[in-house]
Amino acid sequence: MALSVLISALTMSPASAATLSEQRAALRQISYAAAQNYVDARPFMTQLARSNALTVKSAIASGTASLKQAGDALTAATTQSAMDAVATQMKAEALKASTVRKTAEQLTVLKGLRATQQTVATTALDDFAAARITPVAYGATKDRTSAFTTQLAADTAAQLGVIGKPLPAIDLKSPAWLAPLQNAAGTIPSAPGWIGFPGGCALPSASSAFTPVLPSTGPGVATSAKLIADAKGRVDADPTLAAVHAQMLRSASSEAATHLQLSDLRTAYVPRVARLGYGWLSGGDQAARNALASEAKEILAAGPAGMNTLTSSHLLLAAATATDWAKSTGMEETVLVRWLGPQTCLQADKENFVDAPTNIAAIHNSANFIAAAVFLKKSPARAAALARESLVSIQPALRLITADGGTQEGPGYWTYQSRAIAVLYSSLPNVYSAVPVAMPSLAKVSAYAMNSTDPTDHPTPFADAEPAELSPLMPAWDAHVRNNSGVAAWVAKKFKQKPDAYLMWWASTPGSLPAKKSALYPHTGLAVLQLPGSTATLKGGVNAANHAHLDLGAVSLFRRGVQWSVDPGGLDNAPSAYYAEPTRWTYWKAGTSSHSTLMMQGVNQPTTAIAQVTEPSASAASADLRQALPGTSVATRSISHGTTSMVINDVVSADKATDLVWQWVTDASVTLGSNRAVLSRDGQTLVLRFTGAPAGSVLTAVPAPEKGPDGRALTIVKLSMPQVRNLNLSTTAY
Repeated sequence: MALSVLISALTMSPASAATLSEQRAALRQISYAAAQNYVDARPFMTQLARSNALTVKSAIASGTASLKQAGDALTAATTQSAMDAVATQMKAEALKASTVRKTAEQLTVLKGLRATQQTVATTALDDFAAARITPVAYGATKDRTSAFTTQLAADTAAQLGVIGKPLPAIDLKSPAWLAPLQNAAGTIPSAPGWIGFPGGCALPSASSAFTPVLPSTGPGVATSAKLIADAKGRVDADPTLAAVHAQMLRSASSEAATHLQLSDLRTAYVPRVARLGYGWLSGGDQAARNALASEAKEILAAGPAGMNTLTSSHLLLAAATATDWAKSTGMEETVLVRWLGPQTCLQADKENFVDAPTNIAAIHNSANFIAAAVFLKKSPARAAALARESLVSIQPALRLITADGGTQEGPGYWTYQSRAIAVLYSSLPNVYSAVPVAMPSLAKVSAYAMNSTDPTDHPTPFADAEPAELSPLMPAWDAHVRNNSGVAAWVAKKFKQKPDAYLMWWASTPGSLPAKKSALYPHTGLAVLQLPGSTATLKGGVNAANHAHLDLGAVSLFRRGVQWSVDPGGLDNAPSAYYAEPTRWTYWKAGTSSHSTLMMQGVNQPTTAIAQVTEPSASAASADLRQALPGTSVATRSISHGTTSMVINDVVSADKATDLVWQWVTDASVTLGSNRAVLSRDGQTLVLRFTGAPAGSVLTAVPAPEKGPDGRALTIVKLSMPQVRNLNLSTTAY
């Protein structure tokens, strides 16, 4: 019997084959063909969006595993009934593998069709702007490209609905509409359940409850007529505040009189919008209003081409804000096609740029939401779809920063996203009578800003963070919403140091400035111990977090006006390899050897390591470093923070002796003694005295290979301890 005939017969009725051996051979061929389909599907993964590639990868992995199980059952089958069962199983496996192969290929076809649609949409926009086509012709192309995106979305959903299942692959429907798309003739129907975005990707339709509606008069983004009027009342009643108000108006006037080239405008645009906006909304400066309108159009007309999506989102948020404040129009189609188009594809592809617990997702989604409210007024279904997608996608990012008020990404990225989040939160009550998605409170964010910082209000940097003060924007809005006088006092202090439009508009009545409190931030992985004039911190957390360094157990101490332990910060002008694994960990600043912690000689902490931090009292904290020091059964770093000293206690037990190094990274000058290091800076000194160092330990002070974030040279104090199995080391800093 020919093999092809035998295989066909087997799939219909296994018992029709002559012998069990023949059946087994034929089923082996089916298994080989299925395995080849999985092999053939793999190359398509590199061409797909991340989420789709992961879906294909998962289907290949699970299918390969179940195919092996079927193969094992085939080997074990010794009766006709067992062979019949295997044949049924193998038929399902073959169908599943065939579907994975075809679906993977068709997903790449859909990606190509998306690019075709985007070209058609952007070309039509350019032609319309240059008056090469009529408004009617542009509108028809806009409708076709919009509908085509829904067909692509429906096709994609259908493909993803069968992959990994013993179901036939589904043929694509969207290619049938390619001719009318490219020939600019006829109509294309919209697939039900989807809202199209010309130049972009369709999103699921949303309830009208998600449609953001800005006030018809007055601003609605970040502020309102009432907030502005209330601020004016405070200015009129307070001569000191009136002087600040006058200063802010002069700043706005100066900004309005300054013309910037596009490259410079892009660089300065985000804070510039706030200053111009204050001049117009709180001072009636027409020149400031004109600058808001004209510069927003210049930014938007230039488009986001050549930018990374994060930069484009910052600019889109600022331009949408300026457009709302100036009540200007005319850029709706440009924003829809050139700006929101690419953003909706990030949403449709479920890229972690928009749905991961990162500062990037917070910025993207805030910008998309505000842009939907400002530029999609004439397309309420689109506005609702994008608003819903943004408010849902931002939730992981918001949970990250509101879980304990901090973020595993470090204080620099806490601030980096603060404007976007604050603008989103302050706009929601202006566009909804009831916000359709629960938004977490910013109360813990305010507490983090007030209590995680040293006496100069600088945070202890960690991860890729610079030692800059935390932004007061999120706490300002939180203080306004909760009418919290303590937070308001902290914000008022920041406003006095650096006046800001948002802080003026969102101001609430301040009370007494609370003293800093010791606090534990378990999700962030940071313990902060506070005393008047002194702050000590202990770092734990997750090495695998976005932007994290391998710094579990790092300590810092601010005392006598000096930060004695310096975090190296991120790498300036870092190459792409700095942000990619495993190359990231070859850079000194990201590795363990650049941090004030306990480490194994010459070995980075595992990138998967986690260290739980506890704070048993307001003056003590502890971190479990067993995962950071593999092979240890006990590895605890504890700190106690007193009025005269900080004590670090390192307790380690291991079955196998290993070389350990105690480190302290500083920008102070260092003098060594037999069991101590004396640090000197700015006329102050700090002594590090070691007790319990094992025999053979060597204390050194070596120049760091790179400078600190402020450009100062760094020195690493090292206590090298050879072949340690048990350690109980106390270091007193006084």
